[in-house]
Amino acid sequence: MKKLQDEKLLRKVFFIFLIIQPILDCYLLYTDEIIKLFHFSPTTIIRMLIVAFLFILIFFNKKNIKNLKIIGIYGGILLAYVLAHHFVAGTIDNSDYATFKYSITTELFYIIRMLLPIAIILITYKLKPTKEEIIKLFVIVAFITSFIIIGLNFLNIACASYGGGFIKANFFAWFSNKGYIPYDLASKGWFNSANQISGLMFILFTICLYSLCDKITKWRVITTSLTLFAMIMLGTRVASYGWFLILIMMIVLYLIYSFVFKTNKFEWKKFGLLLLILALGAVLMIKAPIVNTGTGYSDADDKKMQSLNTNEDLEEKMKYSGTHPAFYKEIYPYKEHRDFWVKVAEKVSPEKRVGNRNSQKLITQDVAKTYENVGTIFFGLGYSRFINAYLYLEQDFVVHYYTIGVFGIIIFLCPYLLIALYFMFQKIKKKKFVLFDAVILAALILPLGISYLSGHIIDELIISLYLGFIAGYLLYDSRKEKENDKS
Repeated sequence: MKKLQDEKLLRKVFFIFLIIQPILDCYLLYTDEIIKLFHFSPTTIIRMLIVAFLFILIFFNKKNIKNLKIIGIYGGILLAYVLAHHFVAGTIDNSDYATFKYSITTELFYIIRMLLPIAIILITYKLKPTKEEIIKLFVIVAFITSFIIIGLNFLNIACASYGGGFIKANFFAWFSNKGYIPYDLASKGWFNSANQISGLMFILFTICLYSLCDKITKWRVITTSLTLFAMIMLGTRVASYGWFLILIMMIVLYLIYSFVFKTNKFEWKKFGLLLLILALGAVLMIKAPIVNTGTGYSDADDKKMQSLNTNEDLEEKMKYSGTHPAFYKEIYPYKEHRDFWVKVAEKVSPEKRVGNRNSQKLITQDVAKTYENVGTIFFGLGYSRFINAYLYLEQDFVVHYYTIGVFGIIIFLCPYLLIALYFMFQKIKKKKFVLFDAVILAALILPLGISYLSGHIIDELIISLYLGFIAGYLLYDSRKEKENDKS
């Protein structure tokens, strides 16, 4: 047991676990056949077991007995929340909306998933990673992730970023005139979701760019360039335009810390390399397969819609509303929820009606309003209900308000924001807010920001485990002087 609790061994296991996350996120482990066989993705089970193993070995020993008090308090609050959440969400009468059904198994599994990054925060805090280890870790992860995306694209066996299936042609077809559209060419390697990997790339590219400002090596230059290439290859708007925003942010920060704060020595070699990467990205963007997920809705469609009589044929009118038929025929059938769809057709503007995200939001708001009370506001309607009804809104924090409620957001999501604020306060107070601090803070905040805009990011383990790791480092770095004094 003592050997298992050796800090050096635990650090190795922990870092290897973080390094292999892109390998664990292979889409083959998320297929319907695999999930039916295991009931859950084996990837999630593996992650749960490893995190639980590390957590128990680190905290359940005499050395860290004091930390158990804090863990016990959090655990007590969590238990009270879970019981209240189950009572509120599980007792909703959904007889008017049959697919909006509650599953205690799915609910508990989701809550455990949300707990894993919190556990990672605590594990990271106790293992005390260094700046050098963080850079090395994320550069390795960036190389693996980018290699998978680019390598499978070149072999023409990459998964398509949108629409399911595989790409129809590889990178070289970007420059041909064979009539391919972005949907045919945008690729996500073997990953389960292009959106989620785009969020991960925000973290990886940010730290890769900093690694060049820290120290230029061939390995770092190659990995940063590959990461840029992979982001553009994904074809999502988040990744395709996000790299530019991150790079501009890094250039601005480098100049500020070099000439305003003067904590960094300005080097033309490093600055020139950032500009070269910017130029490389600009060249690739000329032929990049950026997918436009717009609906193509036109004024003619709207005029046709307005000309039809709602009372005579609502279904015909909805065909011209810019709403995917699945929403008003299957997910929220217009025959059962006629008043809602009449209101959408007659009173909701195209800007708030057209497109899948708008449809999801409108239906979600209507469902929430139907079942809304003090209990659902604070404890949520349940993740399982929205998943079973195919209504999981693509806007993080907003969807969590409906699924886990205000208290759920405080317990599972607020730790990231509170740690970020605490870190900023401590660094500004001590006047030690260096370039790396700004960058690592951005690596935490940026994915949280895009999760609000893009969705399905913050509660996906391929991203949230790294967010937990960064938050854990920020917490440790904020308190390391106090920790050193205690020791």
